[in-house]
Amino acid sequence: MRGFGEALGNPLRLRRPLDAGVRVLVAHCASLGHGVDDDGSARPNFELFARLMDDPRYRRNLAGDLSAVLQGNRVDAAAALLARGDWHARLVNGSDYPLPGVLPIVSLPLLAERGLLDPAAVAPLRELRDHNVLLFDFVLKRSLVNNGARFAPGVFQTRPYFEMPG
Repeated sequence: MRGFGEALGNPLRLRRPLDAGVRVLVAHCASLGHGVDDDGSARPNFELFARLMDDPRYRRNLAGDLSAVLQGNRVDAAAALLARGDWHARLVNGSDYPLPGVLPIVSLPLLAERGLLDPAAVAPLRELRDHNVLLFDFVLKRSLVNNGARFAPGVFQTRPYFEMPG
């Protein structure tokens, strides 16, 4: 059974405001849930988000927010986001504070097991999480790697996104 209002999370519903020129920052890169595709089939929201990100019409006004993408139930999306260097200029770091500090929402061993984090970084990151959750989230995202791909530095320089003219 789907939750009440889940249909509202379908990224394809953003086409009308995008077509009108509205700048849209998609929370969590739509990394959870399912939406109804144009053909009536159910698809993961992240797949629908990817379609919008790849649509040349939306390159100027569609972006994705990285908050929550390292939660255990979103790790596959995080791996895909790392691999999509062509999207990095349109990704914006966010923390979803305080969730990165809530155990076991962000599992360092899981990230290491999936090959996204060097196992040697797990212990120092755990210690950092105990002292500063926001810094932990930032350093963790900067430490991620997927087949040699890392998030571009601009992902973490969010001010330009918010200063961009509409």
